[in-house]
Amino acid sequence: MRICIVGAGAMGGLYGGAMAEAGADVTLLDIRQDHVDHINRDGLHITGLTGDRHVRLPATTDPAAVGKADLVFVQTDINATRAAAESAKAVLADDGCAITLQNGIGNVEILAEVLGAERVLAGVSYHSAALTGLGATRHSSHSLEAITWVGELDGRRSQRVDMVAAAITGGRLNGQVTDNIVGVLWGKLIHNCALNPICAITGLRMGQMARLEETDLMQTKILEEAVAVAKAKNITLAPHPDPFAYLKDYCRLKYTQPSMQQHMESGRQTEIDAINGAIVREADALGMAAPYNHAISMLIKGRETHMIASTHDTAPDWAALEAAARGEAAGG
Repeated sequence: MRICIVGAGAMGGLYGGAMAEAGADVTLLDIRQDHVDHINRDGLHITGLTGDRHVRLPATTDPAAVGKADLVFVQTDINATRAAAESAKAVLADDGCAITLQNGIGNVEILAEVLGAERVLAGVSYHSAALTGLGATRHSSHSLEAITWVGELDGRRSQRVDMVAAAITGGRLNGQVTDNIVGVLWGKLIHNCALNPICAITGLRMGQMARLEETDLMQTKILEEAVAVAKAKNITLAPHPDPFAYLKDYCRLKYTQPSMQQHMESGRQTEIDAINGAIVREADALGMAAPYNHAISMLIKGRETHMIASTHDTAPDWAALEAAARGEAAGG
């Protein structure tokens, strides 16, 4: 089985490197030439929970160089899912399938639109990783179970979903098949809603957030809204039917930075639209209100704009901006 990882960032590198280390035929496809060059020259450096090692595997920026893959993992940032789906289409064999382990909801629908629903599987990872440099990823943490869930969209058991789970397990990332992948996707969505934005906007790590009364209460309010939306959609949440108890315990045990916090602090666009923003859209469609999810989504957008500008742009000339504003007011 030939595997292609579209998006060789933190999670793509972790999964691609782990499966390659176990003997799978894996190629990484990424848009960053310097990252690809580093991997091809020095190997992919994986550190963290499963040890420190360099894994040799091919990487490229050119889909044509991949050949045809039997299995494609789409592991890009949510904001690049459509472009990643087109790359997956270019490399996927006629009888192959693609799977996404991305956060949020909406990614499966994009892949199904581009590739056809019959060629798409869904997955959820309860592992975390951080990109530590060119060609380097750190397996930073995992949930209490450390499972990678995979499933057919219609819930049936199939040979291909077993094959995907086996490849993941071979890489020591514990692939498990579920007949309720929609419930698992929503379970992870609610997990991310409750952790990511509060840490991203406050700078607190999860254990700190759990121990501060105000942020713990904010988390509860976000959870209440998200769970109510899932209930209204008749979704059976999995693998934790009671996300309140699970998440409160989980947060108190972890002092890692969730992915949105990593994106925020590095001046990158966050995935808020597919996480808390998705709860707001789903609530609107049901005629429900989700004011806490709405408020934190808007605040994240503001903080994100500031962090992107401060990281990548020159410092603003505030006096010149005020002068321009006075001119606009006088002219208006």
